[in-house]
Amino acid sequence: MRITTLQSYRSGVATMLQRQEELNKTQQQVSSGLRVTTAADDPIAATKILQLQQDLALREQFDDNMTAAQNRLELEESVLSSVTDYYNRLEELVVEAGNGSLTQADREMIATEVSEIQEALVDLFNTRDSNGEYIFAGYQGGEAPFVENASGRYDYTGDDGQRILSISNSTTVATGDSGKDLFVDIVAASPTFTASVDSTNTGSITVNPGYVVDEEAYAEFYPDDIIITFNAESAIDPAGPNYTVTRASDGRVVDGLVNVTYDAGADIRVAGIELSINGNPEPGDQAMADSSAKQGITDTLDRLISGLNSLGDNTTDKETLSYLLEDTLDNLANALASVNEVQSKIGARLNVIENTSELSADIQLVNKGVLSELQDVDLAEAVSLLALQTTILEAAQQSYTTINQLSLFNSI
Repeated sequence: MRITTLQSYRSGVATMLQRQEELNKTQQQVSSGLRVTTAADDPIAATKILQLQQDLALREQFDDNMTAAQNRLELEESVLSSVTDYYNRLEELVVEAGNGSLTQADREMIATEVSEIQEALVDLFNTRDSNGEYIFAGYQGGEAPFVENASGRYDYTGDDGQRILSISNSTTVATGDSGKDLFVDIVAASPTFTASVDSTNTGSITVNPGYVVDEEAYAEFYPDDIIITFNAESAIDPAGPNYTVTRASDGRVVDGLVNVTYDAGADIRVAGIELSINGNPEPGDQAMADSSAKQGITDTLDRLISGLNSLGDNTTDKETLSYLLEDTLDNLANALASVNEVQSKIGARLNVIENTSELSADIQLVNKGVLSELQDVDLAEAVSLLALQTTILEAAQQSYTTINQLSLFNSI
C-alpha cells in the first residue's frame, strides 16, 4: 500500500490531536474532581446526575421550610404555655372573688389584677415571629390581630386563615393557628351576646360588654338580637335623649321599653341581660346586643372586670355576681380546653417535622453517595492515567518528528 507524504503528515497530526484531547479531558477531570463535566462524557450518567441534583436542591428547600415551620411552632407553643399560666391565675382570682366575705373594695382590687392580666394576654395574642409577622393573625400577618376600640374593649381584626408549608413531596404542615379559633370563637358556657355600636352612628356613644343577669329570661329570648335605637328628642316631654328597645327579627318592642329617657352610664335591663351606654347619642344611633353561642376571652374578661367594679353588696347584685362568676369559670375552662387542644396539635406537627427531617436526611445521604459515584473522579486512577497519556503524547510527538525527517532525498 502506497502512503504519500501528505497522508503521513495528516495521520501523525490526527494522532497527536487525539492524544492531546484525551490528555486535556483527563487533566480537566483531575483539576475539577469531576468525572462527568458534560453530557457527552457519559449521557446516561449525566441524566441521572441532573435528576439527583434537582432532588437535592428540592430537599434543601424542604429543609428550609421545616426549619421555618419548627421555629414558628415552637414560638407558638411557648406563647400558649404562658397563656395557660395566665388562664390558671384567672381561675384562682374568680374563685377568690366568689368569697362572700369580700367587700366591694376587695373585688375592685381583684378587677385591677384581672385588667393587668388581660393586657398581658393581649400582648401575647399579638406576638410576632422573627419576620415581624403576627402569628395569630391568620393570613393578615402584617397587622396586629387584637386592637383596642373606642370603648376600651378589643376587636379581632385578623382572619381565620391557617398557613401551610410543604416539607416533602407528599407532606404539608400547618405553621400556626388563627387567633379567631383560639381566643375568639370559644364555646360559651351558656347563651350569651356581644354588645356593640353601629358603625354608621353620628353621635359618640359606647356600650359596655354587659352580662346576663337572668339566665332563664335570656334563654327564652335567645337566639334573637336586641337593638337599642335613639329617637328624636321631641319624642318625650320634656324633650331629651331617649331610646326604644326592639327585637332585631321583627322590630317588636322588648319589655315595653319605648321612649325611655337616656341616662348615660345607667344600667339597661332587658330580656335577662344588663348593659350600659355612655356618650352623647344622636337620633338614629343604635347599640346592639347580638346573641351568640361563643364568647371571646377578652369579652369574658371585660365582663368580669365590669362586674367586679360595679356590682355592689345588695342582694340583686350579689345574685348577678354569682351568675357572672359561674359563667366566667366555665368560659375560662372552655378557653383553656381550646388552648390545650391546639397545644396537642402543635406537638403532633413538631413530631411530623422531626420524622420528616430524619427521613429527608437519610435520603439526602444516599443520594449524595450515588451522586458522588456517578460524578466524582477517582483521583488516583485519573492521575495515573494522566501520566500515561502524557507519555503516549510525547511518544507520538517524537515519532511524528522522526517520520517527517524520512525522505528519499536524505539518501542521495
